[in-house]
Amino acid sequence: MPSHDPIPARMTADTRFSYRCTRCNSCCVDKRIQVNPYEIARLARNRGVSTAEARQTFTTADSALRQREDGRCIFLGDQGCTVHVDRPLVCRLFPLGRVIDAAGKVHFVPYPDPLAAHGEFGKAGVVADYLEAQGATAFIAAADAYFAFFCRANERMGAATPAAADPDRDLLDIDSELAAACAAAGIAEPDDLLERMWLHISLLDEMLGD
Repeated sequence: MPSHDPIPARMTADTRFSYRCTRCNSCCVDKRIQVNPYEIARLARNRGVSTAEARQTFTTADSALRQREDGRCIFLGDQGCTVHVDRPLVCRLFPLGRVIDAAGKVHFVPYPDPLAAHGEFGKAGVVADYLEAQGATAFIAAADAYFAFFCRANERMGAATPAAADPDRDLLDIDSELAAACAAAGIAEPDDLLERMWLHISLLDEMLGD
């Protein structure tokens, strides 16, 4: 039976929690979905395009998913999400948000607008179960890896972004960066997207001198 108790304002991985989506699609309208290079690579492969084309077609200049004029996500179709198997982490976590505090500890918070989630809340499991069921593990690893890189970059470069180091080169475009690096090294590019992500992170760190 669904629980009618309010969701705790702050949760950990072992907090009792469950949620059953009823496919109302409200989470796909008027929501800002920031995406990182790994998530773009997943969407690009899903759509059969390069990461450069995906960035240009599906995201805004500040790396958020585009929306249609009515606020609907660019990937929302008549039957729901058209890229569901490769949807970004924010979408997988809904109706939760994931927060990393200044000490590096992770906790989870409920979506701030309770009316946006029309599914069934309960306590059939814990937050960790929900994350596993949503296939969030790889996406969390990627999010943490890019977040850690940007922290390192900010320490080294101040307010400048990595891309600002070379305005003619898109350092956040996984396909172009890996193609150039692997060609220069005379090695084949990895096909697995997580392997590509970790190689991309290592290339970015090389740029910082790490």
